[in-house]
Amino acid sequence: MRKILLFCVFCAVAFCAPSCYDANKIEKPTLAEEKAIFVLIDETTLFDESLKEQIINNTLRFAKQGNHIFIAKFSAFLHDRYNEVLFDFTLDFPLNQEQRYETNKSVLAKFDKCLKDQLGYVRKNISESIKNAFLKKGDNIAKSDVLYALKDFAQNTISIDEAHDKIVLIASDMLENSSVTSFYSKGKPRLIDSKKELGFVDKNGLFADFGAAKIYIVGAGLNESDKAYVNPQILNSLDSFWREYFKKSNATLIEMGTPSLKREIK
Repeated sequence: MRKILLFCVFCAVAFCAPSCYDANKIEKPTLAEEKAIFVLIDETTLFDESLKEQIINNTLRFAKQGNHIFIAKFSAFLHDRYNEVLFDFTLDFPLNQEQRYETNKSVLAKFDKCLKDQLGYVRKNISESIKNAFLKKGDNIAKSDVLYALKDFAQNTISIDEAHDKIVLIASDMLENSSVTSFYSKGKPRLIDSKKELGFVDKNGLFADFGAAKIYIVGAGLNESDKAYVNPQILNSLDSFWREYFKKSNATLIEMGTPSLKREIK
C-alpha cells in the first residue's frame, strides 16, 4: 500500500493568525468547536466557474465564530502531486457576558476588533485557498486516487476532530482511476458494480472512519471531454457505490451533486 502523506504535509504547514484570546492575554474557554467543515478538492477534476462559486460560497457560510475550517486538495500520487493542506483554522468564540463584564474596556475593544479582523482573514483565505486548488484548463492528470485520499483525510484529520457537527464537502468527479480499481472503460465513465467494487475497497483496507460526518459532493461524474455524455444509469451506479462506501465508513452521504448541489449545505 502506498505511503499516506497527509500527516507529514500537515506538520509542515503553519498558519499565522493568532487566537484573539492569546493576543489579548485573556483566558481561553475550553469549548468544543460548534461545526467543522472539511473541504477536499480533487486536483484531477476540471470545474467550471459556476461549480467553483458554489464550492466557495457554501464554505464561506461556515466562516462563523467557534467553527473550524479545513481546506485541502488531493490528487494522484504522481510526480509532485500529493495530499496537501491549504488552510486550517478555528475561529474564536466570543466572550460570554460574565467575561465581558470582568474585562477591561480597552482590552475588550481590542478583542472585539480582533474577532472582526479574524473573520475577514478567514473569509479571504477560504476564497483564495479554494480558487488556487482547482485544476487549470489544459492540465491533465491521468490517474485519480480518490479512495486513498479520503482515507488519509478521514484518519488524520476528520475522525479526530471534536466538533459537535462535522461536514465534509468533496469537490470531485468521484471517478476512481488507480491501481486499486478504475471507474472508466475505454476512457469513459462505466457502469459500476457496487458489490464488486466495495469488495476491492475492503480487500485493500480503504474503508475509513469519518467520525459520523455528513457528506456533500460537487462534481460527481464530470468528464473533461465536452462531448462526453454520462448516462443516468452510470450516475446512479456511482451514487450507489459511494453511498454504501460512506455508510461503511461511519458517515452519511447527504447529497451527491451531478454535478451541482440542489440544496444548501447545513
